[in-house]
Amino acid sequence: MLNKTRAIVLHHIKYGESSLIVTLYTEKHGRLTCMVSGVRSKKSKFPATLFQPLSLLETDLYYRENRDLQRLKEASCSYHYTTIPFNISKSTIALFLAEVMYLTLREEEGNPTLFSFLFHAFQLLDTQEKGVANFHIWFMLHYSRFLGILPVVSEVFWGHGISADTEIFYEMPAETYAALNSLIESPQGPPKSIKLSNHSRTLLLERLIRHYSLHVDGFSRLKSFAVLQEVFGIQQKA
Repeated sequence: MLNKTRAIVLHHIKYGESSLIVTLYTEKHGRLTCMVSGVRSKKSKFPATLFQPLSLLETDLYYRENRDLQRLKEASCSYHYTTIPFNISKSTIALFLAEVMYLTLREEEGNPTLFSFLFHAFQLLDTQEKGVANFHIWFMLHYSRFLGILPVVSEVFWGHGISADTEIFYEMPAETYAALNSLIESPQGPPKSIKLSNHSRTLLLERLIRHYSLHVDGFSRLKSFAVLQEVFGIQQKA
């Protein structure tokens, strides 16, 4: 049956000469894989740019329950990014978070609360001017609530924190613990006042990736972290 739903693009691969297989996270049906025909043909009604990772879409699709591959009838951009495609830091963060979601979003049913968080988080990334360097860490912390793996940090051991379920977040500099707690306590977005060195930011992100890998099967396949490190490393040297 024909079904309208908002969607977030997670990933796409080429199929044949002119088609794409697109992985979406949809508001009504959770994660779906769709065939999009004729994208790369001259008469296509779907511009290829529509299916870049983290694109926010309004879709009409032929949805059949328990079908592995759905078919997309119509798609249009729900929100046009104005800075992400043109800002190297934001575009690198967007690609990194798209892969994080691709490896972790497995629900095949709607979760409107999670979808609303994701949909608005990426609009925040697009509009935010300060605090962007910490956005992906803030996102992974608050997204982990929906996955049921939020790090539980308590103030013990000389004011330092320690994870209740693992020791991954143990023995980090005080600056890093303070940033971790501030980010967890800021549901509206990363606080602009947080000051993190590149070393502390990388350390915290590495611990978060280890935490995800411990709790989510297959997360160790994450590839875009190296690109993120390279881009932010270059910017620090500039």
